[in-house]
Amino acid sequence: MLSHVLAQLQPLLARSPTPVILLEGTRQLPADKRQALVNVGQCLAMAFPQAVFRSGNAAGTDEAFAAGVASVPGARLQLVLPTPGMGRSRRPVSATCLALEDLPLAERHHLARESLAASPDNHRLFDLYLRSQSGNPAYAKAQYLLRDALKVIGSPALQLAPAAVALFFIQTLGSTGGGTAHTVRLCQRQELPFFTQRDWLA
Repeated sequence: MLSHVLAQLQPLLARSPTPVILLEGTRQLPADKRQALVNVGQCLAMAFPQAVFRSGNAAGTDEAFAAGVASVPGARLQLVLPTPGMGRSRRPVSATCLALEDLPLAERHHLARESLAASPDNHRLFDLYLRSQSGNPAYAKAQYLLRDALKVIGSPALQLAPAAVALFFIQTLGSTGGGTAHTVRLCQRQELPFFTQRDWLA
């Protein structure tokens, strides 16, 4: 199954000299699936040495994919974080880290508007963010969702290219809740090709 996805990735990634592959998914990764995701991350990094691999540094799926990519010498791993201090103990030493707050305010507001269009049920969260209500607990949740938008859309100010393709491990296929489902909807909105474990996990 993975070989079939690799064949589909070839023409998608040939459009850019340094294409970005987004790797992410649920925090509730079953323990018996972790090594398979490490292997997939490693295989992708070996198959596409020109690529940049982007993830969110969350526990579970993100961490497993990142471990596989980081095991390949010279592989370029990019971690996009909601806050600079998030998940320090999980970061491979070779990874480049960027945080949402590194963006200019105008770009953060653009991500909020794109996130609102992808997940209108979360309008209150994005409204709090746009009004800079940082003392509200919901503000932190909005930061995570906007971080997800940054992973997909990229940032001109940070010279962060948009993702070219995404691979997801989704706990419940078809689920509409949570950060991973939000990221999938962002991919759909940006017409970004993506694959779930149904496609690549044998």
